[in-house]
Amino acid sequence: MPSPSPDLPGAPAALVPLLLAVDPHGLGGAVLDHPLHEGARAFGTLVQALLPSGAPLRRLPAGVTADRLYGGVDLAASLAAGRLVAERGVLALADGGVVVVPMAERLPPAARTALTEVLDQGTIRLARDGVAAEHAARVCLVLLDESVEDEAVPSALGDRLAFRLPRSGGEAEPAPDTVAAWARLVREARHRLARQTVDDRWIAALCATADAFGIDGVRAPLLALRCARAHAALHGRLLVAEADAEAAAALVLAPRATRLPMPPAEPPPPAADEAPPPPPTGEDAPPDPPEEAETPQPPGLGELLRDAVAAAIPPGVLAQLLAQLPAGRAAGRVGDEVVSLLRGRPRGARTGLPRGGARLHLLETLRAAAPWQRARGAAVPNPAPRITPTRGAGGRPRVAIRRGDFRVRRFVERTGTTVLFVVDASGSSALQRLGEAKGAIEVLLAESYARRDRVSLMAFRGQGTEVLLPPTRALARARKVLAALPGGGGTPLAHAIDAALEQALAIRRGGSAAMVVLLTDGRANIARDGAPGRAAAEADALAAGRRFAQAGVGALFVDTSPRGEAVARRVAEAMRARYILLPAADARALGGLVRAALQVGDGG
Repeated sequence: MPSPSPDLPGAPAALVPLLLAVDPHGLGGAVLDHPLHEGARAFGTLVQALLPSGAPLRRLPAGVTADRLYGGVDLAASLAAGRLVAERGVLALADGGVVVVPMAERLPPAARTALTEVLDQGTIRLARDGVAAEHAARVCLVLLDESVEDEAVPSALGDRLAFRLPRSGGEAEPAPDTVAAWARLVREARHRLARQTVDDRWIAALCATADAFGIDGVRAPLLALRCARAHAALHGRLLVAEADAEAAAALVLAPRATRLPMPPAEPPPPAADEAPPPPPTGEDAPPDPPEEAETPQPPGLGELLRDAVAAAIPPGVLAQLLAQLPAGRAAGRVGDEVVSLLRGRPRGARTGLPRGGARLHLLETLRAAAPWQRARGAAVPNPAPRITPTRGAGGRPRVAIRRGDFRVRRFVERTGTTVLFVVDASGSSALQRLGEAKGAIEVLLAESYARRDRVSLMAFRGQGTEVLLPPTRALARARKVLAALPGGGGTPLAHAIDAALEQALAIRRGGSAAMVVLLTDGRANIARDGAPGRAAAEADALAAGRRFAQAGVGALFVDTSPRGEAVARRVAEAMRARYILLPAADARALGGLVRAALQVGDGG
């Protein structure tokens, strides 16, 4: 294995700023987990210093608005000139540089959309207020994850960034001579990157490793491949080698791991009454094969990368992988958004008059009126303003505002959330599964007072499903009902899915968002009509899952079987539910899974 250049840092994590400088837009950027602000500032400055000369460094302010990101009408210049004057947004101004985003877990939806567009396309499109333009915006994002409790960086952004680094700060900043040497190596690596080739075996090995560690989607293997190429180019190689793939797996795949790889299945032992056939003798015996020198077989490429990923996961984290799912879907909590004109979080403006409690958005009103001032000033006969304008010299109105210019503020409220646990209470292992559900419900109930969440519990066994706990926040009542929950009997999975859908729709009609958490091993053996039979029961479960998917209810399918059931995966796919293999869960791990699934995403 070639040794790294003495000019390069030895630790893999210390290479991240150099790798980002080699392929900034391809790798997307990095998430700094709970950073110290000094370390975050040093990280962004180092990446900027390694980029080509003149690369900008921008820092998005908290609560940045859409017009600052996309650009738009320069209000002051438009009012002064009497015509539309456009200005470029902060993302267009940061083209070719670094954008640092503090408090990324609290980004407003407009900012998430703009940053996602930039990462995917490398351009920002402006089409608002009569202005249409497209600007290049190939940026490297540095997201500062300062989340607490149930907050998380939006998955639409986190999934598009190659790296996630632990707490930064306390490291010695490199000397100017060292940074200059690194910049020279990075410059040479960029020229080398365009001439690189990758063996298909490494591509297959990265994909297999991502699957083994429970990493969904194709973005992670693609980012790992880009990281391997940048690593090879940085070390002077035109062909991706083993060291490059291992570094990419450790840096990109390890922080995204959600489970440990399943151990290989052992072949079943031969039956006691079946003795191996005796070897042929005499004339029937085949000739002895020629003797060859035995050569040790190297481990497979997938095994090498799996070992690299496992070694990169810090001790103590392996037991918490399921409770710390990376890249939550968004900051805050789940809940349908309800548009309001009176209360909630500000969300832009819309055309309308400020009456009935609606609030006038003065800036947007002036923005709407600004492009028409010259035309309205020329229409001296009966300009018909809808309000009395402020008059300047000569009696001409300074700003002529018409009825259609008025804008009122829009607000958005989030509804409450109900987590509906549907627990398989059948079979000999029901007590263990119910214990996991009881602990998880108690963990979530303890947080429901601050989050306004409710929890409900349903259990299915025998030939039906029973609602044991209606939606509630009462912890004492939940504990009493859970303590008396019995177990045993068949598995009417189809009936349970139908009942869960009916209950979730009732919750939705009541004005709350519903999240279904189904805990089962998937071994359905009771059909929808109550008749026993595994084949009919599985077919009914798949049909019920497809009906569930059509309703658009969020769901988490927790497979409690020891090694995962194929039918459970099929039912989860039919429900369009997130599938989680949880053979040995604890209450806090399951609570972490539910909190991660409750995060609202934008489809990323």
